[in-house]
Amino acid sequence: MKPFLLILGSLAAVLIVSQLVMGLLILQGQATMRTAHQHSVYLTVAVSLVYIGWPIATIASMPKPSKP
Repeated sequence: MKPFLLILGSLAAVLIVSQLVMGLLILQGQATMRTAHQHSVYLTVAVSLVYIGWPIATIASMPKPSKP
């Protein structure tokens, strides 16, 4: 699971940086990037939610340690 989360985290970071770059390009007048930016936002949100939700679900499903 650790390699998968590392890959997913890296993908989330790349997508967030690409959001910044596309947003700056749109602000500079390249309106043709608008659709790509919108679809990239959806992908970024989905990847980030999986990246956050997977470890939380894994931690929540762990058995509680028995008290001696």
